[in-house]
Amino acid sequence: MNEVKLPFSARLTFTLLSIILVIYVAHIGSGIIVPMMFALLIAIMLLPVVQWLEKRRIPRGMAAILAVLLFIIVLVLIMIMLGKQMEAFISDFPTLQQKLLLVVSSTQDWVNEKFHVNSSDQLSYVEKALMGTLGTATSFISQTFLSLSSLLVFIVFVFLYAFFILFYRRLLVKFLIKNFKEEHRGKLLTVIGSTRSIIKSYVGGLMIEMVIVAVLNTVLFLIFGIKYAILLGVMAAIFNIIPYVGILSAAILIILVTLSTGAPIQALQAGVTLFLVHIFDSNVLFPSIVGSKVKINALITIIGVVLGNMLWGIPGMFLAIPTIAIIKIICENIEEMQPWAILLGDEAKDKKARKIKQKNSDENAAG
Repeated sequence: MNEVKLPFSARLTFTLLSIILVIYVAHIGSGIIVPMMFALLIAIMLLPVVQWLEKRRIPRGMAAILAVLLFIIVLVLIMIMLGKQMEAFISDFPTLQQKLLLVVSSTQDWVNEKFHVNSSDQLSYVEKALMGTLGTATSFISQTFLSLSSLLVFIVFVFLYAFFILFYRRLLVKFLIKNFKEEHRGKLLTVIGSTRSIIKSYVGGLMIEMVIVAVLNTVLFLIFGIKYAILLGVMAAIFNIIPYVGILSAAILIILVTLSTGAPIQALQAGVTLFLVHIFDSNVLFPSIVGSKVKINALITIIGVVLGNMLWGIPGMFLAIPTIAIIKIICENIEEMQPWAILLGDEAKDKKARKIKQKNSDENAAG
């Protein structure tokens, strides 16, 4: 049977329509896709634990349950560690709001005195903007506690999905294999293996990086006597997972909180601390721990984070990079989609990876 080759305009139209359809389905199906994506990441991260337990002749179901329970215990211990500071922060929130408004007011007076700017108009504008921001934050906190049941249901479903993915992983792989012809099954297994390897290395490395960044932030905050040091240090480390946008958001929030709870010099120290830790993380920790596992260029990373936020909110910003990494792996192994893999990839990292691969091949040939 002869293959019909469509003109470029038709192929471009079908491609754009496919992208729009995928984005639309991702948006309307966020209720199930988001928890499934989190569950998939957790399952891939816990897979070595499950395999280790299975080698000890523990049944697959029990091994999956034990791995998920171990993950839950770790999360609970972290929440208990942060619980007291979180409780104090929430109880002090109205006072922090008033103190922050006083700081803004005194700052406006200083600007009026030094630069002769109409402080009354500026103060009115800043107060409205600030009250709107703080009011939104207060509303967000109250809504979070009011919707605690919904959040609990979301978390329960994430862990249930993670358990079933671990338990039925072989069944899922068999299902995928049966949907492809014999000549394509090799590529499918390559995609599955590459996805599991890269996501496991990326997520695991990211967790180690986050712990180190949290410890560095917390220790430096404690040295400077910043209130809520542990809570702010861990929060900054969590926000740091979001590329580019995360550290900026964390810095603004932490500086505002520190400005409300301490002296202006402490706010400056908090900002400098976050900047120095971020420089150390970007140039030392991330390259050495996470490495170039996910070879995605900066432009696609930023677009992915913004698109993830538009589709799924804050969870989408966390899921953006792993999702793009999976898409890139699929594109690399499908001949018709390899141009998209080039668009998503980082040319410098790809060249370095090819050199390392060539060097290893030459060493193996010599040996």
